[in-house]
Amino acid sequence: MTAFFAAAVAFGSAKEAFALDCATLANPVYVPGTSLVRPFFAKVASKLATDATSPITIVYQAKSTCVAYGQVSPGTPMTGTGVYWDATGEQSCDLPIAGVTPDVALGDLTWKTCFNVEQPADVAPIQTFVQAVGFVVPKSSTQVAITAEECNVLFRYGASAGKALAPWSDPQFIVVRNPNSSTQWLNGLACGVPGNAFSANLVNTNAVSADVLAKVTAQNTTPNAEKTIGILAADYYDSVRTNVKMLAFQSYGQGCSGAFLPDSTAASFDKRNVRDGHYGTFGYTWGMAKAGVDKQPTSAGARTLLTYMAGTTVVNGADPIAEAAGIGLIPQCAMSVRRSTDGGELQSFTPDKPCGCYFESKTPSPTTSCEACAANNTCSGTKVCRFGYCEGR
Repeated sequence: MTAFFAAAVAFGSAKEAFALDCATLANPVYVPGTSLVRPFFAKVASKLATDATSPITIVYQAKSTCVAYGQVSPGTPMTGTGVYWDATGEQSCDLPIAGVTPDVALGDLTWKTCFNVEQPADVAPIQTFVQAVGFVVPKSSTQVAITAEECNVLFRYGASAGKALAPWSDPQFIVVRNPNSSTQWLNGLACGVPGNAFSANLVNTNAVSADVLAKVTAQNTTPNAEKTIGILAADYYDSVRTNVKMLAFQSYGQGCSGAFLPDSTAASFDKRNVRDGHYGTFGYTWGMAKAGVDKQPTSAGARTLLTYMAGTTVVNGADPIAEAAGIGLIPQCAMSVRRSTDGGELQSFTPDKPCGCYFESKTPSPTTSCEACAANNTCSGTKVCRFGYCEGR
């Protein structure tokens, strides 16, 4: 092989190793944001990219919630590498060297929780899915529940001398995230401790949920299982139930009714107790996008994506209700309560087009006992046929 030919082969191999230029994708929508949307994008993104009416290619970059919001306003370009999805799965692409302005940032906290101010007038906050969070222990632990009062002590004092909470009395086995984590904030607010005010004793902090899971799971076969506790988002927990178990949670003011799991039973995935307000440790996945005077996203791609994520319409086979149900997220149409602030008071809520029955039928372990229907006149009373089931209103 000549030196020229060898160099040419080497150059060709290096060139093939380069990722695709993101800008060459069809209608790219640039999205920095929470890792909790990645499993959802993996299910729907390739279908949205090939939609005949309004195709969009999601170019995603994992960022903590508040960092992602800051890229929208005051604004920081996305640089480096993004990921997108085609029919064969997740792929990578190179962002422009100078960076690209995000179309929308996705996060699991409100703007005010991140920055202690309301979002700027030129940023539109769009609520999409509901995301529950909670406390997990090793599968071998005998613990089954925790109260808001107990976790307040846990987070505020971190098992310091005279303030230890049995059996979680050793701070090295209290596995938390960090002040940039929405999981930490939402769990903390449910216990009356902001996510940036955890005890300095809680040094077992972690950058990602996978690290929390690994550390809690590792104690299953040790004498430390009983004293180990961690925090996870419910959708992440749903995929790892063989390794850990989630504790039932008793919110402030629930002393008479006891503690509740997110689901109706430990074996179900219906999120009934989240949906009806018995399990109040949840927040929303928010879309934050630059907005015009009409308070709607100025980016056409952002409008298309957020309308889909917040809605109930199937797009090119991508069903926002079914895909969310399959990975532990909850569309708002399946909820009967809501809140306007992170950790805030729950209020009664009736969606325009309730989908609770259909949602339950699409969970990994379908449990719905709702009446199936083909038309309104087949439903009893005042119920209406929606998504194949007789729903209220």
